[in-house]
Amino acid sequence: MKLVRSFRVSARALLAHKVRAVLALASIAVSVGAVVVVSALGTGAQREILRQTANLGTNLLVVRPVQVRNSAARKQIRGVVTTLTEGDDFAIREMNLVGAAVPGFENTVTAKFENRSMSVQVLGTTSDYLAVCRYQIARGRFLDNDDNTQAERVAVLGARVDQELFPGRDAVGHDLRLRGIPFEVIGVLTSKGIQTDGSDQDNQVVIPIRTALRRMFNLSWLNPIFISVRDPSQMSTVQAGIAQLLRARHRLGDRKPDDFAIQDKTKALATQRKIADSLTELAVGLAGISLIVGGIGILALMLMSVKERTSEIGLRMAVGARSKDIFFQFLADAMMLATSGWLAGMLIGVAGAFAAGYFAQWKIAIEPSMLAASFAMVFGSGIVFGAYPARRASLIPPIQALQVE
Repeated sequence: MKLVRSFRVSARALLAHKVRAVLALASIAVSVGAVVVVSALGTGAQREILRQTANLGTNLLVVRPVQVRNSAARKQIRGVVTTLTEGDDFAIREMNLVGAAVPGFENTVTAKFENRSMSVQVLGTTSDYLAVCRYQIARGRFLDNDDNTQAERVAVLGARVDQELFPGRDAVGHDLRLRGIPFEVIGVLTSKGIQTDGSDQDNQVVIPIRTALRRMFNLSWLNPIFISVRDPSQMSTVQAGIAQLLRARHRLGDRKPDDFAIQDKTKALATQRKIADSLTELAVGLAGISLIVGGIGILALMLMSVKERTSEIGLRMAVGARSKDIFFQFLADAMMLATSGWLAGMLIGVAGAFAAGYFAQWKIAIEPSMLAASFAMVFGSGIVFGAYPARRASLIPPIQALQVE
């Protein structure tokens, strides 16, 4: 009861100067809100990068042909080189540190089923693609060696293609048209989501590589080769070995530039993770600033409150209040102000984090441990910066306090 009575007195004292209390409370709330927003963005980015790293694995390399420019009649014509072949895939597969090499050809086409259509990424590949790129089958089956050997017209759908073209029904067993050619749907992949570079891993249709090259596009070259490295610690060594092998096979000599590019997506993800970590560090820095800014606001308000309530202090001491009662009363004022600022900051921060995530299409994550840590910091700030004014109030002599009008 005594504690409740103390907080009631504190509430009345703070409400007696609403503008001053609101300004001090706002300084805490804004600082806490900024900490919540930045921390939510940083934590969300870290989780998304970890998810993508788990999806891709830490041992995946992708070889692609490079863009080239040819001058024709003073016009620049862009395209890609066509020197990457199945022979290159076989040669890479024979390297000691390579676990698997999967050929591929991908292109954007229109997929149709009944009265529905959408633009999809068609990927011609082999049965090893499922394991190398870490996909899983949700329904049906994946491509097998016979599908590729016989150049069968069969297709495995990405999760988004399945949802868009076959809503409310099982796609397996139905015929899908790609560039007007019918393909039997034999399976559906589990969802992997959108990568941080914006590419949608679920907007694809996978078909046998020979079907893609011979029956659909009438080509003989590849535009990706997916490579699984046995030991992730040897990624740089394997990458250098592949570059040397392809340069020799393509007869590039010493002066010609590479006609291929080797992508290590885990390096890009590692860079993005550093950015996410910097957001977390920024949140920690903002937390420190919030301690100082909020604490100064509490200190200033409480010092003015002690000065204005000196006669009240004297009267309470005259009727039996002890120095420690006065100390804890003013400390309770500081703690109420700090707690109210933290609650307001939480509301502002959570709303701001969800708004930023929605408008920026950014993953957010609000961790309970972060909320608890921010409360502990603000609570500690209230104690540290409220203790001096409270101590000063408790040391005022009663006679001196009663003499103040």
